Amino acid sequence: MIKKLVFGFLSLFMILTKSYGEEVVIIGDSLTVGSQKYIKYFIPKAVIDAKVGRKFQEVMDIIKNLEINGNLKDIVVISLATNGEISLQELVYVVDYLSEKGKKVILVNTKVPRRWEDINNYNIYLAKALRPHIEVVDWKRISDYYCKTYQCFRSDGYHLTDVGSYIYSYVIYYYIKNIGVN
Repeated sequence: MIKKLVFGFLSLFMILTKSYGEEVVIIGDSLTVGSQKYIKYFIPKAVIDAKVGRKFQEVMDIIKNLEINGNLKDIVVISLATNGEISLQELVYVVDYLSEKGKKVILVNTKVPRRWEDINNYNIYLAKALRPHIEVVDWKRISDYYCKTYQCFRSDGYHLTDVGSYIYSYVIYYYIKNIGVN
């Protein structure tokens, strides 16, 4: 009895004191590249795999490489909707692959003045409807709201200023902290 009580207490203590930041990988494009200093500020131990111009179609190779190197963490944030169209089938395939491995998936939608903005955001929400266990960071809506007051975007309309990078990073941190680990 005492042994079970002590073990239960220790287990609870380990759960409560475990740093979620050690269990996060963020896969992204230029928005993530430009936001790394703030992401590291909010989530110091996060693994960040980001590259300018990266497309969603590269994500499975990245995931498998992270897995081989022991860097595929419990929470996987994917922010790759900026540089081209994403199909629903691609999203569901990646979500299912990660879910089968017990990973919590957080997708970040996009704010980009390109023809694929609406279809990518629609497909991300459709993936959420089909796989309700995933989370979606609504960067489009959040940036539409906050960036009316703050100068978040550079002249191209989607690359981030320093303020925009801070907001983007905080939003990801917020989702991980308050939604992603429930």
